Amino acid sequence: MTNIQILIIDDDPEMGERPLFLKLVQKYGDNHVTWKEKPKNGVEFLRQNLHLRTIVILDYDFGTKSNCIDVFQEIQAQSKLLYIILNTAKDISEINESDLKIFINNHLMALVDKSDYNGYQKTLIEVEKAIGYLNNRVDCILEEWILRHEFFTREKPYLKDENGNLLNMNDVLDNIRQDTDLGRKMTRNIISTAISLLQKDIDKLDTRSTSTTNE
Repeated sequence: MTNIQILIIDDDPEMGERPLFLKLVQKYGDNHVTWKEKPKNGVEFLRQNLHLRTIVILDYDFGTKSNCIDVFQEIQAQSKLLYIILNTAKDISEINESDLKIFINNHLMALVDKSDYNGYQKTLIEVEKAIGYLNNRVDCILEEWILRHEFFTREKPYLKDENGNLLNMNDVLDNIRQDTDLGRKMTRNIISTAISLLQKDIDKLDTRSTSTTNE
């Protein structure tokens, strides 16, 4: 849990006293839970803390103050590695179809009805799922591995892309966060390498087993 941050973006002025916020702080600690009432402050917090694996609990209805879709897309522009949970008092049938398409096509991970009396408990369950998910995503692990290097190391040339352009680790990190073709390729290559290594270990075990049987 050391590298996980839970960010609530909700214009409810009493969110700091709501069961959801209090339970999250109780379970994960106040240094891992942040609430931003203004969406622009939430987006700025993300921009300054991209090194953290972040779970965003995003309100759907900001009234006339802000448009949820705009906020959602601003969040996505920061990184595709974020886990976003949409909290709404609306029935799914009341959500604009074009909004739903944007959510579905851009990695919205969960939608919770916060008008339900037990809605906050459902959100807590989704947060638990999110933590497990982020801790096991290859691209998140790759992001963490890159960030462990000193900044000056990350600025050095690291690899060439298919067009022969030199990229440093920070360039690679940007590609991973923006879910580009290169970012996805890097993730696939790591998975393929891991599978190859596992297969070699399995082959060694099979060879040893066969040798023992023959003896």
